[in-house]
Amino acid sequence: MKKTLIIVLPIVSFCSCKKDSKINDTVNPTTSFTCKINGSSWSAISRVTRKQGNTFIITGTGSLRNDVLNITTFGTQVNSYTLSTIDGKTEFTATFTSDTQNNDSLYQATSGIVQLTKVDTVNKKISGTFQFRTSKIINPLLIKEITNGSFTNLTYTE
Repeated sequence: MKKTLIIVLPIVSFCSCKKDSKINDTVNPTTSFTCKINGSSWSAISRVTRKQGNTFIITGTGSLRNDVLNITTFGTQVNSYTLSTIDGKTEFTATFTSDTQNNDSLYQATSGIVQLTKVDTVNKKISGTFQFRTSKIINPLLIKEITNGSFTNLTYTE
């Protein structure tokens, strides 16, 4: 009887939990957050998006669970957001790390573009594309090119 109770209790607890789909899009087949990093495909298995004031903060964790791509747009409308040191534009920021346990693996975006192509304020979903160049924080000569980036139907919280 004890073994049955031990097995049934977690199942009942799990079934009675209400899923809050607005927190993240971890297991939602209609969402995606993908790109190429130096030509290699990367895809987030966990995606969390937040609207905070006049910014969207999009965070994706890859299959290794230590690799994280973070994009913040300084605007929440359908638009193109540019980062250019030459023009002095900072309309978005982005970082990538291949290992969250290692501070030496952090790369910061130095130039590029993020396009918000869809902002659904009723259902709180965003979609868009991105591409940018990053350099390693501790060694700016080490570059990673982020290309063919897209995020689709990401649910956001406020």
